[in-house]
Amino acid sequence: MFSACRRPSGNLFALLRADPDFRRLIGACALSLTGDWFAFVALSGFVYHSTGSPGWTALLFAINSLPGVLLFPVIGPLTDRFDRRRLRIACDLGSVVPVAGLLVAFHTGSVAAALVCLAVLSVFAAVAGPIPEAALPNLVSGKDLSVAQTALGSLYSAGLLVGAGLGGVVTAAWGPSATLVVDGASFVLSALLVARIKRPFSSSVSTRRLRVRADTAELWRFLRATPVAAAWLWLTAGLRLCYGMVGLLPVYALDRFHVGDAGVGALYLAQGLGAVLGPFAGRRLAGGSTRRRLYVAAAALAVFGLGYLVLAHVSGLGPGLAAALAGHLGVGACAILALNGLQLAAPDHLRGRVMVLVFSLSSALQGVSTLAVAPMTAALGMTDTTRVLGLLAVAYAIVWSTRVRG
Repeated sequence: MFSACRRPSGNLFALLRADPDFRRLIGACALSLTGDWFAFVALSGFVYHSTGSPGWTALLFAINSLPGVLLFPVIGPLTDRFDRRRLRIACDLGSVVPVAGLLVAFHTGSVAAALVCLAVLSVFAAVAGPIPEAALPNLVSGKDLSVAQTALGSLYSAGLLVGAGLGGVVTAAWGPSATLVVDGASFVLSALLVARIKRPFSSSVSTRRLRVRADTAELWRFLRATPVAAAWLWLTAGLRLCYGMVGLLPVYALDRFHVGDAGVGALYLAQGLGAVLGPFAGRRLAGGSTRRRLYVAAAALAVFGLGYLVLAHVSGLGPGLAAALAGHLGVGACAILALNGLQLAAPDHLRGRVMVLVFSLSSALQGVSTLAVAPMTAALGMTDTTRVLGLLAVAYAIVWSTRVRG
């Protein structure tokens, strides 16, 4: 399958030059992720200006993540029972419809219609998002899988940085309607790129009807019988349970460092840069050893906690930027090493369900952690809340690595 083109192992740029299918997949993911953030920026501004309520704006994040959690039992089997490439193309093209609905909602001033369109868009995203992760082992050779996954994982953080930033610029310059037009075009272009990928997204294609209960039971049996896969899921759970403290970054900028909105942006930039670079650092440290990958991933979770423990004690923006950057180097390394470990552990006929489970678990636990931060901050204060969650990340990493060693 892979003899048609020569791809040097471990070199991302050589892989991109030599492998057109991987270039198309990366391009499609970059377009759709950037477009998603374009739409979200425009929608956030529309809802806030229409209602004047930060609570309504916060509701957008819940609507954006809940479909993947609630529909997990259906979405997982979909990615294993049907042709993954066709499913991804259908989701990309189908997303154009709710984007068009958002245009109508903006022009009529209907917040309710905009929220419905976002919910539909989120359903398509929940189905489409895990497909590249599930398909990747079938699209690149085994020696290139690690670097390919690292690049794909970093793309999620890069999409936030580029998409949110450019979305704000386009919205400010030409208005939210222009932003949505760009979003719709990104989905069409993504579908065209995916359609041009020649290799199959699955080793075998099944069109059997969905068996939600049986398919879910098969997934749980696999996890019980595969300790390394269960270990990677537990590590992902620990990372996301502690992630709520990231929401305190704007408070540090405004109340601790007194640097205003520019400081908020700088801290988020440091966070994003760390998340983009972390997967590459983690991959280099882990090498090709499965056991070493486990320990590097645990250490990365501890680095996340230590970064925020430092943040809790510094008083200037410079050290705060360094702490945020270091912490999110840990986040990026931990998240992508775990995802790559699950890709290697899961057989192709189950990989879709495993990837959907990871995405859904991450969204659910990150949401729980984010919601818990508000009452924790009210009771303990910003600094002690950060300390508690930072120490939890370090302790979780130590306990997890001890259990894995045992």
